[in-house]
Amino acid sequence: MRVISKKKLREYYTVHPQAELPLAEWYYRMKVCKAKSISGLRKIFNSADPVHGYTVFNIGGNSYRLITAIHYDKQLCFVRAIWTHANYSKKSNQDKLKRGEL
Repeated sequence: MRVISKKKLREYYTVHPQAELPLAEWYYRMKVCKAKSISGLRKIFNSADPVHGYTVFNIGGNSYRLITAIHYDKQLCFVRAIWTHANYSKKSNQDKLKRGEL
């Protein structure tokens, strides 16, 4: 699957260096992923969950939430946001997810 964009991952782990290894691991696993649906994706990433039209991954031992928009038919994964677990839990960010504002 093609991941768009690795730049967002790099920008995040430049500010949060402890996130580099888990995000890099996710990226390389995602690149070789050929999942056709969320159920296929869960065979590779058991922490992937559909949330309001996005696919959310628990990264780094539940420390981070990687929010993506995946188009299985085109094998494209768009990185929409990366939040800490605490930021993901904020009501304002949950509202953004519901409204599709990422």
